[in-house]
Amino acid sequence: MSIPPSTRKFSFLPALAAALLVPGCAVFDGLKSGRPAPHVVRAKEQHAAFRGQPGWRKKIYREEKLVAKAAEGNAAVEIALREQRGLLLVDQAIAMDFPVATGRSSHPTPRGSYKILEKKKDHSSNLYGRMVGGDGSTVVGDADTRDHAVPAGGRFVGAPMPYWMRMTTTGVGMHVGHVPGHRPASHGCIRLKRETATELFALLPVGTPVNVDSFAPALGGPVGVDSVVIGEVADKPSRPRRAAKPKPWPAPEAASAPAEGQTVPSSEANAHPAVAPAPATPFPSPAPVVAPEAGVVPEPVAPALPEPVAVEVSPEPAATP
Repeated sequence: MSIPPSTRKFSFLPALAAALLVPGCAVFDGLKSGRPAPHVVRAKEQHAAFRGQPGWRKKIYREEKLVAKAAEGNAAVEIALREQRGLLLVDQAIAMDFPVATGRSSHPTPRGSYKILEKKKDHSSNLYGRMVGGDGSTVVGDADTRDHAVPAGGRFVGAPMPYWMRMTTTGVGMHVGHVPGHRPASHGCIRLKRETATELFALLPVGTPVNVDSFAPALGGPVGVDSVVIGEVADKPSRPRRAAKPKPWPAPEAASAPAEGQTVPSSEANAHPAVAPAPATPFPSPAPVVAPEAGVVPEPVAPALPEPVAVEVSPEPAATP
């Protein structure tokens, strides 16, 4: 059966209206997804009040009701490298805000999206630790098994990483460690304070998403929204070394002005000022030779005779009769 052209172009309107009125349909969810949920807005306002108080960087923020709802499938972690802070999200709302310590410039924490692959309460690193000699003394305090050999009769002691939550197969994860609170300090892992690590270890199951970036997406991203910059070393560009500027040549000494009535030849006036005058000869210059006048024969000059030298002669002894 054919549909008249006049009604064919309006035949989809009833179906669209019915789809919009059905709760939970794809179209309705798509329109609603552009706005944050009310519980997300309330949690963000409470978190903003926490960051508005002095000294918040040294504290840990917890929203108890959201933390209690953390379960498999509704929790996630965001690590902000430039803030040195971590966020626990429950149903996309901020449940915790805690200090972290990420990798130093020599061992930066890689940015990316990860998942918790493994959980181990008592774990030690197989890369970083101490090299101990046969007598039990520490030979290398900050040892790397890829760079330092085990001393003869000694052993390698891996750095302890309690409440280990692995994120990569190359040894990056979250664990208990020293957290200065204002600067990166690790070999690439994400260090947590003990109270934070124990709580996250108990809450987060294997498979929990962990996002590592310069800024936390839950706070709006870059500076100017809700993020606060402390300092990021990951992917920090190195400053190009500037070429040395050429040093100027020393200015030549000013030539002495000519005396009154004295003229300077042009060749001397244009001479290079850096050329030093020739040193004076240590021998006296010969007397000038005067040319004889025309028609006058010069008299011969007798050579100078040496002056007589007085010689003392001792008297001869008298003859003996």
